[in-house]
Amino acid sequence: MAPTSLVARVLKALAGRAALELFGLFLGWFGFWSGLTYVLLDNLVSVGDQKALATLAASLMTAFGALFAFLTAFGISIEWGHHRDAEQTIGVEADAALRLAWASEAPQCDGAGIRAALGAYLQSVIDEEWATLARGSEGGDDTHDRMSDLQMHIRAIAADPGVPQPVTTDLVKAADALAIARADRLNAAGHDLPTPLFLLAFLSGVMLAVNAVAISLRFEPAFALLIGGLIVLIALDLALLVTIGSPFNGALKVAPRPIQRMLRHLEAGRYGSTRVAS
Repeated sequence: MAPTSLVARVLKALAGRAALELFGLFLGWFGFWSGLTYVLLDNLVSVGDQKALATLAASLMTAFGALFAFLTAFGISIEWGHHRDAEQTIGVEADAALRLAWASEAPQCDGAGIRAALGAYLQSVIDEEWATLARGSEGGDDTHDRMSDLQMHIRAIAADPGVPQPVTTDLVKAADALAIARADRLNAAGHDLPTPLFLLAFLSGVMLAVNAVAISLRFEPAFALLIGGLIVLIALDLALLVTIGSPFNGALKVAPRPIQRMLRHLEAGRYGSTRVAS
């Protein structure tokens, strides 16, 4: 489903940026607003009230710190799990292609034709469909056509009474596993970082930074180093959360290495020739 809210669209755009750029954006935003908050509080709150404000902020610091730490740790853990699942899905798709390639070695089943159709599908995944995964789960039209050609070819062979039943069973099972793995990959590409989770983590980070600034009003300027370190950690956590929120987009996106390796082996003839007899 396409993003419907402004925040979701912004998160989708942010997820496609480089890691350092994303960290710089968060660091700049929190640094700017923390500095602005310090100037406003220092000028608007009297010296006598600054101590009371610092005391109140200190009492809330633990709560906001714990909330931010919990939300970002929870979010990063969940999103990293989705990221690992997406990686495993690519491995499952490559494994299904391997099973089909080995099954095509059986006699009387047009192995070269099957391997040629399989190679065309894998090449289309890499050349055409992979670039579409960053935009969502629709997939590529050409890749869908290559999958359809492969499935119809397998089922035409399975319908041939001259092909042994165990061979047709292996071919159909492997082809079905390949189609299911592709569907799982497309479903994984449709996953995005949940907007409410990011907003809550972002706002808790804002309140944590504001409280830290309020505490620093009554201390020496050297405490600005501690505030700066806290802001850096907030920016790092949020940048990592956004980066891993889209498995096929951004600096930590999943790579098609298992599929590329399977295609190289197929083209090298490790599972038999892919030249179809004329």
